[in-house]
Amino acid sequence: MIKIPKFFHEILGEFQTKSSLVVIALFVLISGFAIGILGYDEWNGLSLVKQIVTWFLFLDISGGVVANLTKGTDIFYDRYPRKRWVFIAIHIQPIILSWSIGISILYGVIICAYTLITAVFLNFIRDYSFHTLLAGSLTGLGLLIVAYLGQTVPFFASTLLIFYVFKVLFSFSVFHHRGEQNEH
Repeated sequence: MIKIPKFFHEILGEFQTKSSLVVIALFVLISGFAIGILGYDEWNGLSLVKQIVTWFLFLDISGGVVANLTKGTDIFYDRYPRKRWVFIAIHIQPIILSWSIGISILYGVIICAYTLITAVFLNFIRDYSFHTLLAGSLTGLGLLIVAYLGQTVPFFASTLLIFYVFKVLFSFSVFHHRGEQNEH
């Protein structure tokens, strides 16, 4: 296990395995390369500030898709319930992305509202046996909403919003390592 510096606890937890860090990095690099090429025309014409904001959002969201599935991050947020609430509250990326990539703010608000309301609900029922099943179902519905609304937005934005819904509703909201809290 690798001890994570305190500054990065909210991103990676207090510890990680080498393999987890490699998988996180590979996912971010490969998906970043793919979305960068496939969506090149969509982000290339943006102002430098909007490009920086958009790519920062990409790094945050894509890294979280995988990091929130790791044992280190999962157990960190289980130990600190208040930090889970803060995590949910600050995840307004769809609204920022709407501005940075130039799509309707309404689209970002709809995705953000659905995801955050659903994440709050999932946080309240975290200890119920059907939690993971319901989280998977609600994630699927969120992806359906993104796919439907995504017909009119650029590929880059649509893909990032798919990652966002998965990150917040399934990677983060589900406690994937229940019973493993003391096994580092």
